[in-house]
Amino acid sequence: MQDSLQHPVSDLGSILPRAPDGSSQSGIGRQVAHGATWVVLQRLAVRLIGVVSMLVLVRLLAPADFGIVALATAFSAGLDVLLELGFDIALIHRQTSDRTQYDTAWTLSILRGVFVAGVLCAAAWPLGAFYNDPRLTSVLLWLALAYFVSGFQNIGIVDFRKNLMFDREFKLLVWCKVASFITTLTMAWIWRDFHALIAGIAVGKIASVILSYTMHPYRPRFSLVGAGGFLRFSKWLGLVNLVNIANTRLDAAIVGKFAGAGGLGVYAVAYELATLATTELIWPIVRALLPGYAKLAGDKRQLSAAFIDALGIIMLLAAPVTIGIAVMAGPAVRLVLGPDWLAAIPVMQILALYGLLDMPTANVKALFLAVGRPDLIVWRDIPAALVLVPCLIGGTLVFGAPGAAAALAISAAVSLVVAFALLRRQLDVGVGACFDVAWRPLVAGAAMGVVVVALQFEWAVEPTFIRLLGQTVLESLLGVAFYLAMVTSLWVLAGKPSSAPEAHALTFALETINRFRRASATPV
Repeated sequence: MQDSLQHPVSDLGSILPRAPDGSSQSGIGRQVAHGATWVVLQRLAVRLIGVVSMLVLVRLLAPADFGIVALATAFSAGLDVLLELGFDIALIHRQTSDRTQYDTAWTLSILRGVFVAGVLCAAAWPLGAFYNDPRLTSVLLWLALAYFVSGFQNIGIVDFRKNLMFDREFKLLVWCKVASFITTLTMAWIWRDFHALIAGIAVGKIASVILSYTMHPYRPRFSLVGAGGFLRFSKWLGLVNLVNIANTRLDAAIVGKFAGAGGLGVYAVAYELATLATTELIWPIVRALLPGYAKLAGDKRQLSAAFIDALGIIMLLAAPVTIGIAVMAGPAVRLVLGPDWLAAIPVMQILALYGLLDMPTANVKALFLAVGRPDLIVWRDIPAALVLVPCLIGGTLVFGAPGAAAALAISAAVSLVVAFALLRRQLDVGVGACFDVAWRPLVAGAAMGVVVVALQFEWAVEPTFIRLLGQTVLESLLGVAFYLAMVTSLWVLAGKPSSAPEAHALTFALETINRFRRASATPV
């Protein structure tokens, strides 16, 4: 980490691990930072495609179409997560792996895909009868085929993450998303029902398998020689996944049962929009941090410093986005989704609170996996699951989709407390150190929210579409400007600490401007 702003770095390397003497670790730090940049770009590209797709699809399909697919994917993804034994994580964790291990991981992935597909086929008719919707049976059968095909993905692409070559992964995932996007929109225009969504999912998975072999030269062979080692590494991940299903998949099943396909469709779309901060900002950073953490697993001091630095950047980026989503939910739904989706507004607002509570521990899982302690993830998630299940059932029965969203927020608060208790015990990461890098973004974000809400009350009239669009854009721009001014002022009042996330962000911004200046000055 740089001790001052006099020596700007060329990328996000300043947020990453410090050597014992306090100097920047230009090796691992810059590699992880470069990888994080590519993953963020990847997520932005994928999200842009997804947003464009949603804007079109909500006009072509009914909420019930989204609901039936969300219900089917909740079951299929839940089964997928339960059986996700982390073969790729095991290869990343082992810094040296031979062909036998890669071939075994590929073979186990195929067997896993066959098993997931078989369970989905067996459950398709009973689940269709339970929810009294034969469409669910059809969707599950098509998803079974998609999961069977995806099991044959080339295991060699794990090297993209293991060796921090995220530019290659960027191309793979974006091209898969493009294939899914084109298929979904084309079929939605022709069919005008939920089959278009399933076609897009299936084509995306097929494209992923094909591209994995065209983009990586490795050609796996069937082998189970190293299966025992993988299963020993993955035994705790099975429990992690089981608890994770309760924390992340149970909501869709319960909302679908008690609120119907239409209610679940509203909930699913609201969830996707409300958790943009986590999926588009935090997930890419965490994905790039895992291999970096793994390389520092033997040095608790550097690992703790890396966690604090990453937490600061996470809060600086995601706090204003999450709070902004909460206060702008009303105008955004009216503009983007239309009058048929107004029920999504309170759900989005509550889920934004859930995202705010979930953010501080977003990179805890990556850290625990890097040090070979997946059991700690289980102990973190069990209390949240025990709280979530009764709150989810009771909240949905009484309040519908908003009650389910509130249950998620309560469970996230429990997970936050438990996660920091484990961090303090295992890595001596104190709450005070985390608070030091998080309080300014939170205070600035809250103040920004108050300003935006005040503007909305000032303009509280029934506007035309054009006027609503103009007000929404203006409120968003003023909110961003106020947040930047507020968080910078708080940093200055705190004495401009060079280890703060604001200092890293300013360094990155200045260097980015300098790079653009040098590029524009270079003769073509």
